[in-house]
Amino acid sequence: MPTLVYNCPSGISGDMNLGAMVALGVDPKVLEAELRKLPYEAWHLHFDPDTRGGISGIRCTVHAHDHDEKHSCSHEHGHHHRTFTDIQKTVKGSELSDRVKTDAIACFHALAVAEGAVHGIAPEEVHFHEVGAIDSIIDMIGAAICWELLDVDRIVCQNLEVGGGTVQCAHGRMPVPAPATTRLLTGKPYSAGATDKETTTPTGAALLVGRGAEFGARTRGQQIATAIGVGQRDDPKLPNVLYATLIDESVVCAPTSDRVYELAVNLDDMTGEAIGYLCEQIREAGTLDVWQVAAAFKKGRPGTIVHCLCQATDLERIEAIIFKHSLSIGIRRQLWERTKLERENVTLETEFGTVRAKVSRLPDGSVYRKFEYEDCARIARKTSKSLNEVTALLDASH
Repeated sequence: MPTLVYNCPSGISGDMNLGAMVALGVDPKVLEAELRKLPYEAWHLHFDPDTRGGISGIRCTVHAHDHDEKHSCSHEHGHHHRTFTDIQKTVKGSELSDRVKTDAIACFHALAVAEGAVHGIAPEEVHFHEVGAIDSIIDMIGAAICWELLDVDRIVCQNLEVGGGTVQCAHGRMPVPAPATTRLLTGKPYSAGATDKETTTPTGAALLVGRGAEFGARTRGQQIATAIGVGQRDDPKLPNVLYATLIDESVVCAPTSDRVYELAVNLDDMTGEAIGYLCEQIREAGTLDVWQVAAAFKKGRPGTIVHCLCQATDLERIEAIIFKHSLSIGIRRQLWERTKLERENVTLETEFGTVRAKVSRLPDGSVYRKFEYEDCARIARKTSKSLNEVTALLDASH
């Protein structure tokens, strides 16, 4: 059973989550068929590819006409005010699986406890307002269905941004994070102020807290899939997207071992330009690495030792290139055993455009990324940021 990792630098909402789940592999038709087991009508889901801040993903829209339902509910200002007890009864009486029922009710209960604390009433008596509307119910129960379809066991939230400013809700204009969101996230690490909009909704916070997401926890294993859910709002201050990744933690990312040759040649009678050209030829020949070390030779002559690593199958070819492009008449070789992490070359879509990176997973499950220098330098020039600032922004968004 895989671990689901949420990375929320732009927060999380119910529709963003459904978009990410479909992008991870949930079949929209299967999701909708499961949701039809609920006694609600006049709604449908729509999934579209979309882009926010240059980052592409899947956007989910829940189209609902809440007045057309099989079961009537009270109205106020055009919205249904269902209680937690109403929703719990509906979910329990449906034909959804026991696992979906348990997860969905847990998420609604977490929200009811938070709302009850805000209003000073018991959770069972809480009247949901925005979250009681059919589109939010679809978001909440749809998430539980997706978790089952993806066979998710553990959920981890690596980071969470709640936003800033104010938001209009049933009780009037409230500060961000909304009171219920603040209650839900008590004791949880999060950031705020990246934008003046609400980025984490009460629904999004309830999904994480109700399902028992581990905030800031480490993961280890092999990545199965990664996806992006796109939010409805196009925020100029940050890409409104949610990152989700499935990890198989039963696969331990253990280092591997192999053998390589190190070649070394002393050079004290070549110009710096000639040595640079020699290194270029060695590198282009497919060596694993090339480097130079300054040295002093006999009679105090300054010089350079050129080193390179290569596989045994390339040994003779690399030595021939060194003899051709240097003035040396001798090359030293040494066989080394080395331990290495598995590395993957990836291309990432970021708010700054395409960025290439080398990704390695450490034995403890953490991820190490090395972004391509040329791409980082391009972004630094365009944004007037330092290279350190660019790499920190890229790390935070992935």
